Amino acid sequence: MSSSESSPRSTSASGLSDIEVVEALGREFFQALDARDPRRLRHTLAANATFRGLPHHAPIRPADEIVAWFGTVVSSYPNAHWDVTDVIATSDRAAVQFVIREYSARYGREIISEQLVMIRVAAGKIVSIVGYYDTAEFHRVFWDGQ
Repeated sequence: MSSSESSPRSTSASGLSDIEVVEALGREFFQALDARDPRRLRHTLAANATFRGLPHHAPIRPADEIVAWFGTVVSSYPNAHWDVTDVIATSDRAAVQFVIREYSARYGREIISEQLVMIRVAAGKIVSIVGYYDTAEFHRVFWDGQ
């Protein structure tokens, strides 16, 4: 392995291992989304990043378009919260499990959707995000139930 290649044991300028950086990026992406902070969200993404809401969907790119797309998401769900529940990371990718929670006056309780994204990371930035979730369940809970 050349000195320019990353290994799971290498550390970043922050002193974090590559795996810790990938996990932190996965968490930070959703914390920024929950905070509705487009600059913070953009900071997690490489300029040429791609996002697909589901596998085989057309990608959204570059990073500024991804941030704009998520801006419409948070506008559509103004009271929703995004909480990461688990991250399984390697030196260049992670599975990030999260929940979307929003209070429903109709039900008198929070409604919840559990979802998963796979992220790929290069040079300390997210370069790819692919979402995986049960679209029928999400529509039933968040759209049909309102």
